[in-house]
Amino acid sequence: MISRRTSGIVLSVSDHGESDKLVTFLSPDIGRATGIAKGAKRSKQRFVNKLEPFSLLRLMYRAGRNGGLLFLSEAELANAFFLLRQRYDCFVVAMFACELVLRFTREQDPDPAIFFLLLWTLQALESGRDPLRVAALFHLRLLGAAGYQPRLDSCGLCTEAVRPGRSYTLHPGSGLLVCDRCRHDVPESAPSLSVQTLKFLRKAQSIDLHHLDRLRLPSRTADETLLILYRYTRHLLQHDINSWRQLRGLRGAGACR
Repeated sequence: MISRRTSGIVLSVSDHGESDKLVTFLSPDIGRATGIAKGAKRSKQRFVNKLEPFSLLRLMYRAGRNGGLLFLSEAELANAFFLLRQRYDCFVVAMFACELVLRFTREQDPDPAIFFLLLWTLQALESGRDPLRVAALFHLRLLGAAGYQPRLDSCGLCTEAVRPGRSYTLHPGSGLLVCDRCRHDVPESAPSLSVQTLKFLRKAQSIDLHHLDRLRLPSRTADETLLILYRYTRHLLQHDINSWRQLRGLRGAGACR
């Protein structure tokens, strides 16, 4: 069976039997995939200290039968992103990002845009960017890459362009932006988005990924964005986001300020 090479960001790792590990990773050329690392618990060279969440690896693998589990034969560490396991706020945001990637991708369906977005997120956290601002930018761009980008330049009901003097919210069911005049069908608990926040978010949607870290997202904008995108995403997935409780704790502690 032919061995192949790829790069992959580790999304999750679990034990399998007495000596093996199952590794789910995201690759730019094969997408999200799960491989079995035989003997990984006992390995002194091939896998030791490499199969950790968030690690960027260069992998050698063989395809499984009928598109099943891959067989991982070798892993070379390209970037361990150690800081993300040493700082709680960075760890929480990295877990949040990996969970969303797991939810919004399909097995062996490559999407390089999502891979490089996740890589940008880990690099931004490693370089000291504010974790909650990084989380907000990642979440917004992931929705776009997955085909669920909300339109933020006009009310989705009356079609009036966003303008000063009005407040807006994102309908959690449809993802439509709704102005204060049209929000009678939107739950009262839906948080508002300021015009300034919308301006920043539209910029974040369109700016090149390599320049995204130049966008100085205000703390209030990041906070508004995280809450409203969480509600929208929970509706899309029809499932809660497990890491949201920890992320909400960072918001409540004022880590974004």
